[in-house]
Amino acid sequence: MPTSRISPSRAGLVAFALIFVFTPSPANAQSDDLNIYGYFQAQYSHNYGEFGPEEIGTRTFRLPQLNVLAAKNIGADFNAFVNVELLNGFNTGADFGAARIGEAWAQYEQGKSLKVKGGLLIPEFNNLNEIKNRTPLLPYTSRPLVYEQSFRSTVAIGSYVPQRAYLQAHGSLPAGDIRVDYAAYVGNSSSQYLASGNSQTLSGTDTTYTKLFGGRVGVQYRSLKAGVSGTIDEANLRRFSYLGTTVPAGLGDVDRYRIGGDLSFDFGDFFVESEIISVRHSLTDKQETQWDALRQQPGLQDLLGENVDQLFYYGMLGYNITSKIDVNVMYNGLETNRASAIFRIYSVGVSYRPVFPVRLKAEYRYNETASGSLSQNGFNFAASVTF
Repeated sequence: MPTSRISPSRAGLVAFALIFVFTPSPANAQSDDLNIYGYFQAQYSHNYGEFGPEEIGTRTFRLPQLNVLAAKNIGADFNAFVNVELLNGFNTGADFGAARIGEAWAQYEQGKSLKVKGGLLIPEFNNLNEIKNRTPLLPYTSRPLVYEQSFRSTVAIGSYVPQRAYLQAHGSLPAGDIRVDYAAYVGNSSSQYLASGNSQTLSGTDTTYTKLFGGRVGVQYRSLKAGVSGTIDEANLRRFSYLGTTVPAGLGDVDRYRIGGDLSFDFGDFFVESEIISVRHSLTDKQETQWDALRQQPGLQDLLGENVDQLFYYGMLGYNITSKIDVNVMYNGLETNRASAIFRIYSVGVSYRPVFPVRLKAEYRYNETASGSLSQNGFNFAASVTF
């Protein structure tokens, strides 16, 4: 999912917007309801391995993500929330990183059974989507692949997980000792259809009549949480990009269905997280014929798979050694619509919380593709801080 860069000429506007949003006015400064806070993760990574015949490696300090948030009660049943997100050490002068408004919504609450959000929001999808940005809460240095926001420029995470919605109804209903959670939402179609700054259409406008529809139904019993999620929208399959190769597929607009499942629970000092996401595409007979013909072209037989569907899954097992120290092991699997393009990540990590707002993390990762074109080792050290 593409992320828009902000040019140096607009740096002043960005700074002004941040100051305007997060500096309390005299009226707000006297209110106990205004809450301004945030979190960030600073990181050092050492990676080395092989990509085809070439040896690859990096050693780098990074600031993958910083979020500044503001929340305020604006009435007995209403509240508002704003989240500004800066990725990869955002710097307009040096032209790297990215900035975006992650969320900006108002919510009406009628008890726990019904809440309605309106504005820009992160929709409920599986267990991790809504809390993926809260790095101090997460024991691992690198999040499961399709939730790692700092990978937005290299991994099409928006293909697997809905990134934005604009209206959502959600709530919780008691059923004895079990709590039933639900959510339903609507938003714009894929960001591939949104007008860019170079278009004559107003930037950010959805240029299609199709929309994103989705929801989640889940249950909670003590520490056990499980749910099923789904979305319907359209995908733009006019071209594919994979490992630096762009293929003009020419399939056009295709109906896309995301189906997700999540399961998490605690057992004594152990804790478990797991998710699966299947992305299915409904091709017409004409599009199927186009895809088959494309796969037969010289040089593409080994690149393109049998279909355009995608799959992601991860599982994590953790153990609390003490109230401040925990260890975890995690496995990620990513299958794209490319032949043998199965990407696997194995990791072992430890985290330590010296004080409540700080979480120090260390992690070893091994990445590989099923085809053997990539194998990489990595060591990550990070500090996640709430402020």
